[in-house]
Amino acid sequence: MSATQPRPAPRRTQEERTAETRRKLLDATLASLYEVGYQATTTRRVAEIAGVSQGAQTHHFPRRVDLVGAALEQATEQRIADIRERTDQLPEDPRERARAVLEGIWRDFSSPIFTIFVKLWVAAADDRELYERLIPLERRLARHIASTIPELTGGEPQPDDVTARVSVALSTLRGMALTQAFEPTARPPRDPWPEVGPILERIILGD
Repeated sequence: MSATQPRPAPRRTQEERTAETRRKLLDATLASLYEVGYQATTTRRVAEIAGVSQGAQTHHFPRRVDLVGAALEQATEQRIADIRERTDQLPEDPRERARAVLEGIWRDFSSPIFTIFVKLWVAAADDRELYERLIPLERRLARHIASTIPELTGGEPQPDDVTARVSVALSTLRGMALTQAFEPTARPPRDPWPEVGPILERIILGD
């Protein structure tokens, strides 16, 4: 072989090809759920978006609920990883710390993934199997968010009613996210965080 002739790229293993196909299918599923919701997210549509054959899609995920369930598991893991990463980088000052935790949760709630989960909860009201797929994922995510509560004040003494204060903050953030994602409007909604964030900080810290 000539020194100037490019070397052929190494052939991918079957395991690598399988992982790539699954990744494409799961990413395509999340994209479709965000764009058109659960009912219109058919396996055929997902295969077309992913650029794989219908047979390959069926081989990996025989039923639509299997495909959606796997995509949601991937999305949940990513949400948890994102929150954990932000929690590991919190500042020392209690006020800045509380602000960073709340901002991280707000970013999660105002993300496309949150919108996807809301659409699926609505669909799950009439789909028991989908509901049963969502429950353990939602509980796991809720436990992880709850585990960030002690991080809010960085070891400082917490108010006796801190759990109730956090519950108010989380409910407010969810309501803001739902309004931003689903309220009909003629123009892109304005980010409410700059105004609401400082108020939630004071609620959390008991100011």
